[in-house]
Amino acid sequence: MTDRQRKTMPISPRELAFCGLLGACALLLPVLFHMVRAGHVFMPMYLPLVTLAFFVRPLPAAVTACVVPPLSGAVTGMPPFYPPTAIWMAIELALMAALIAAIVTRRPRVNEWLVLLPVLVLGRFVYVGLVYFTALLIDLPEKVMAGLSLLGGWPGLILMACVVPPVARLRRSRTAFGAGEGLPAETNPNPRSTFFNEIAPKWDGWEDLSALAQKLAAGLEEFGVGPGETVLDVGCGTGNLTRALLARLSAEGRVVAIDIAPGMLKVARDKIADGRVTWQIADAAKIPLPDASVDRVFCYSVWPHFDDPGAVAGELRRVLRSGGSLHVWHLAAREKINAIHAEAAAVVRSDVLAPAAETAGLLGRLGFAVPVAREDETSYVVTAVKEQR
Repeated sequence: MTDRQRKTMPISPRELAFCGLLGACALLLPVLFHMVRAGHVFMPMYLPLVTLAFFVRPLPAAVTACVVPPLSGAVTGMPPFYPPTAIWMAIELALMAALIAAIVTRRPRVNEWLVLLPVLVLGRFVYVGLVYFTALLIDLPEKVMAGLSLLGGWPGLILMACVVPPVARLRRSRTAFGAGEGLPAETNPNPRSTFFNEIAPKWDGWEDLSALAQKLAAGLEEFGVGPGETVLDVGCGTGNLTRALLARLSAEGRVVAIDIAPGMLKVARDKIADGRVTWQIADAAKIPLPDASVDRVFCYSVWPHFDDPGAVAGELRRVLRSGGSLHVWHLAAREKINAIHAEAAAVVRSDVLAPAAETAGLLGRLGFAVPVAREDETSYVVTAVKEQR
């Protein structure tokens, strides 16, 4: 895997759907508004593109916002290229979309009005500045054009301030178009799910979270997790590894955190507010991700709970990109882990962690290269790599 692959993340299917849907709305709405001669007043192209920025990351938001105005100008003649209104709008919209998406990515629970209103005002002044200096260059009445741009944009700003935040707030709901912030209701829970739901509120109380965070950070450093990677956290539990990953990843990084227990995910989501993570109820043997979509997979403190480790490993290999790594990881000795399970509830009493060499052999038979397979009194690590083709 190249450095560039590690530092960049492709647009997810969800983001692609949002960009396509709202980008299409941005092309259609101006046509409808101009039919009733309201297009110049209410800035209809801005509505869907500014809304989009609340649902996707900065790069797809900015690219979509930058592409739509010139595309609309080329297809419909609105906005025009002389004066270069299409270019002015593309710059303004790309800037606003990037700023909104960046803020929401970092602080997903921030009030939508507090994000939107300053960005709208900033964008409008950027637009007026572009109009003024471009008019100077092409010998047009710069003061008149800039003044008209400033005065003419306020009805559209008011409309966006009224419409966009309530729509953007849907991203927090449990049915936010499949977004990670919402968790679907559990259907037909398996016994392990019920067990982990019951102990979820107690889980973090059994850990020294400060010491654990240090151990996790040291482990991620040893594994060489890159800042821009897309990482799958299987059996994420209450999110302690997810939080350690987010601390290491850059703004371009992403974590997909899955667990079979909604109770565990609720605890994790309540304590981690970060737009770079997507929470999903999912079985490790049936992961709702495309082929070759993640750079790295962690099975931290979860491997013994898989009924069919071979099937899980095959599924993890499917979602890994070529050259990607799978880490089976525990921060305790295998004997201790098995002893804890043996004294626990009946549903996990038979969940046994096999010797590292045995796990390595299983992964090797499934087509992984296994450079690391070790266990001692404090840890258990098996690292497997999906070989490059």
